[in-house]
Amino acid sequence: MRKIQQALAALVLLSASGLLIMSATAYEFDPLGNKWPGARTTIYTGIPGVSASGVPWAQAYREAAESWTNQTAFTFNIVPDFLDPCVGQTGSGQPPDFRNGAAFGSTICGRQFNSQTIAVTVFFTEFNTLGSADLVEADIVFNSNVPFDTYDGNQRVDRVVDFRRVALHELGHVMGLAHENTALAIMNPSIGNTFTLQQDDIEGVNVLYSGISNCENRPVTFGWVYGDLNVGDCLIQDLQQGGSDDSYVDVYTLQVDQPMRVTLDTITSGGLDSVLLLADMKLDVLEIDENSAGACRPRVTANLPAGEYAILVNTYSNNTRPPCGETNTGNYRMSVTYESPSMLTLNGRQSFQGGQVNALFRGGVTRNNGQTYINRVSSTERFDVKGEITVDPNHRGQPGFVVVAGITPEGEILVKHPNGDFVGYRPDLELVPVFERRTLQAVESIDILKQFVARDIGVSTIDIDFLIGYGVDSNPNELYFHQQPINLLVE
Repeated sequence: MRKIQQALAALVLLSASGLLIMSATAYEFDPLGNKWPGARTTIYTGIPGVSASGVPWAQAYREAAESWTNQTAFTFNIVPDFLDPCVGQTGSGQPPDFRNGAAFGSTICGRQFNSQTIAVTVFFTEFNTLGSADLVEADIVFNSNVPFDTYDGNQRVDRVVDFRRVALHELGHVMGLAHENTALAIMNPSIGNTFTLQQDDIEGVNVLYSGISNCENRPVTFGWVYGDLNVGDCLIQDLQQGGSDDSYVDVYTLQVDQPMRVTLDTITSGGLDSVLLLADMKLDVLEIDENSAGACRPRVTANLPAGEYAILVNTYSNNTRPPCGETNTGNYRMSVTYESPSMLTLNGRQSFQGGQVNALFRGGVTRNNGQTYINRVSSTERFDVKGEITVDPNHRGQPGFVVVAGITPEGEILVKHPNGDFVGYRPDLELVPVFERRTLQAVESIDILKQFVARDIGVSTIDIDFLIGYGVDSNPNELYFHQQPINLLVE
């Protein structure tokens, strides 16, 4: 059920000659953290009529919206149609329509303007999963009793009001900004000689919609991630720039380079009761879970297109008794796993000697001979770990070699010898370890592990990363490889 709230934000007409004091660092935004999911919304700009200067009201309104879009992290999607802002407003007898209209009116949808009010923005919000509220509708009514025109520069002495700067101000409220009393800004509550967005306005929007950069975050790849939630961590209200949620949160980023199904699981210790959230980089939550893996373990699964995503490991507010665990602090281990119809393209080309190479590396784990690729298996399953190199055209047909290495969580490097065994390797003491010598073809396929069962060698759980690479005999100390690993997670 939608929980709707209303708030009014009015721009007050005062003397155009009044002094304004600007603070270079102060900016202000909605203290409740109310904002639009995804840092965008759609507005209807088709206000009928033309100003005395010949500029259509719809054009001036569109230009105001484009100024915010072009200079901030927020996007106004513009529809050039007229939409009555009073449809669905309180007292209309209709429910909210969840669309953002704008018009001139002699009343605020039936309520009287006061003598100094130029325009009003009416908000509708609904509570979200992150302890604040999402804006779901914002409508603007411009007072038709006020003389409007469109012009730049100082306020006119005849007290005719510039419509465009008023529209800029009200659209600031639409995005979630409050008044700014201490700065020379378009969001100052008193209309004045400022007719364009100022740095104060721009920074206010960018902070409000700065997404995960409000908290320390770190990139992760597939495999296990270790962390803890504790006093001193970022809070959800820090992340949201508002709201009442004082629960701890760790923020991670995950780069997905091709469509795949991603699953996140956490195991906690110390009595921690955890929550998992998957979001886009602007904190529009895609999935949230607390207990679907059973035993109070959260699990999130989503089919993701290519892109960058935020993973939030969260807990419960300090004034909430965790429903499963004993506390809102403690340690956790999170597994990040995937399923894809094709091998992963492995990013970050590297070399021993800093050489450049036009090669492509792929890899993955498969239980069904390449029909699907994964990174998590059980200790009793039979699987293959495969790699593939598209060799640089300059190296094709040359005598060369391929290399396979594994890196343990402790940082130990293991290399595969021609007999198939993995042995320890010291790069500071040994030459490039060769797995197989070959005349390099356009595409080289490599069996890292073949028909392998972890339990057969006494392994029940492990997180290990594999790298593949190649070199040419004419430069035997150079090795070309990738940075993103082929992850194998046995759980």
